[in-house]
Amino acid sequence: MNISGVSRKKAFLGNITTAVRNKAWELCRDYETILDVCCGNGLFFLNEGINKKLLVGIDKSEELLREAKRIFTDNCIEDASLIRGNAFQLPFKSETFDRVVCINTLLNLSSIDIIETLLLELMRVCKPTGRLLIEIRNQSNPYIRLKYWMHSRKQKFPVRAYKIEDISNIIERHKFHCTRILPIGCPVEFIAKAFLIEAGRIKQS
Repeated sequence: MNISGVSRKKAFLGNITTAVRNKAWELCRDYETILDVCCGNGLFFLNEGINKKLLVGIDKSEELLREAKRIFTDNCIEDASLIRGNAFQLPFKSETFDRVVCINTLLNLSSIDIIETLLLELMRVCKPTGRLLIEIRNQSNPYIRLKYWMHSRKQKFPVRAYKIEDISNIIERHKFHCTRILPIGCPVEFIAKAFLIEAGRIKQS
């Protein structure tokens, strides 16, 4: 896997994103249509068996998408499409994807209301039998709270952690339910660094 020259925000994220990405791929590997929202430089797609899937990445950054295209070329990834677009207005028909992935993104959103708007759009493009895979940083972890507070004081881009119950409440208000909540970094929820939330539609009786 060749990712030389990949640009990154100055490293305060450590290995959280990599761990989340790997766990999310485990939950996607058996499905055919996968959307990565806010895909950045496309590292989610650097996984075994990726060319057997219909993959789409969308991001607003031209620079990151150019980087993703270079990474795809270097790693012979042929079946992934990259689109420049707005995560809050996805250019896809409703109920299109088996899996809708959004990682390393909610930490950049400034309020629960904005997160809810984003999640509604992700829900729209998810198939009735599909799943959302959403990652948040764990506000209950005192180390994460302190680290992000210090980072936000020093850098131009603030980052935020959220409570798992706040995100799950949004999901469950909109006819979805959390099928799995996976702690990342530590199996003890209180000190997990992040959570990967899998959510699906509630079946209508």
